[in-house]
Order: sequence, then structure tokens, then C-alpha cells
Amino acid sequence: MLKANSFFRYFAHFNIHISMNILILGATGRTGKLVAQMAAGSNHHVTAIVRNKSRFTMKNVTCIEGSPTDANLLGKVLKGMDAVVVSLNVNRTSDNPFAKVVSPLTLISDSVRALITAMEQNGVRRIITVSASGVGDSWMDMPLIARLLIRNSNIMRAYEDHDRQEKLLPGSTLDWTVVRPVMLNNKDNETYRVPGGKPNGGGISRKAVAKFILDALESGKYTREFVTING
Repeated sequence: MLKANSFFRYFAHFNIHISMNILILGATGRTGKLVAQMAAGSNHHVTAIVRNKSRFTMKNVTCIEGSPTDANLLGKVLKGMDAVVVSLNVNRTSDNPFAKVVSPLTLISDSVRALITAMEQNGVRRIITVSASGVGDSWMDMPLIARLLIRNSNIMRAYEDHDRQEKLLPGSTLDWTVVRPVMLNNKDNETYRVPGGKPNGGGISRKAVAKFILDALESGKYTREFVTING
């Protein structure tokens, strides 16, 4: 019997589109919102867990209010799902690197930890999480000036929790992919590259990250891999 990820990979090989039931955590964020829009626009059935439903008005997406760390809620919502996308972040009040952190410092890793257990219990295998270039073993791939800025600002709080989430996934039985985009921008561009090593581009659009995630879900590629992408 084909596992879910192998099932979708099999049909993708023949360019046959199969609708998936996709759960998204972080769908009110700038990247997560694009993933939800793109997936719904490709005739997938999208569900989003959001902390405040009043902030989420997207059409063709089922919205459930709650916390991404709530194990009981995750267990209920995951029934019938084919895949999960995590696009959470440790947010600041603005894009200023020194702006005050307003999210719990372990929001990402606590959510992924709860997800792993709930997914394994419900037989859901496929998960893609958004991390960042420079996290984990890619730290030295960044220019020195970028490392100094991150290390000495509140950007580091997000990097620390991305590092924690990345360490959780390899020990699971899930078909995981961790995507590490380089510096994000808001350009209207879906082009991405997977360099297969040290990134050679200075930025990538959030729309391109969303496109990579959807392509990876539909193709079944990059299972159990840390994937750096640039524009």
C-alpha cells in the first residue's frame, strides 16, 4: 500500500493533480497567507488554525480558532489531513531587527513538538516547515555581517527557536521537509532555486517560498531534507 507522500508523488509523475487536505499553522503571517492562497487556488482543501479568527478573512479556507501548541485541538483537526505546513515565527513589533519580541520564545518548537505527536497518532506523515538560511548547520553559509546582525539583535530569538524545531523533526517518523529561505522580500515573483549547497543569491520573495512549498507537497520531493532556497 502506498504511503500518502508516495501516493501523491506517483500521480505527480504523470502530471495528474490530486487534491490534498492541507493544514496550515501560521496562515495569518506574510508567508503562510500566501501558502494558503496558493494551495486553495490549486483546488486543495485548506484548513488554518489561527489565534484570532477576526484577522483571517480568506475565501475557500476553513478557519479554526485556537493555539498551534494545543495538542488536543491538533489531534482533532488532523483527522483526514494529508499534509501540514508550518509557517510560524517568533514575531517582533516591526521588521526592525531590534524591535520588541511579542511572540512566545518557543512558539515554533512547541507547536512542532505537539504536531509530531499528533501527526504520528493520526497517521499523517507529510510536514513542511519554514525555517531560515543560517539556522543549524547553515550558520556559516551567511556573510559575516549578517551573522553579526542576527547574533546581536532580536532576530536571534527566531533563529534559536528555528534551531529547536529543526532538531525535533529528524527523530520523528514523519516525511518532513525543512525549507530554509534566504532573506525574504515581498516582490511579486514566484521564481526560486535550490542551489544544493551554499546559497548564491541575496534574497527570495515570500511568494516564491510559498510556490516551493506547494511544489514540494504536490511532487513529494525533498522528504527528510533541509533545503536552502534562493531567488
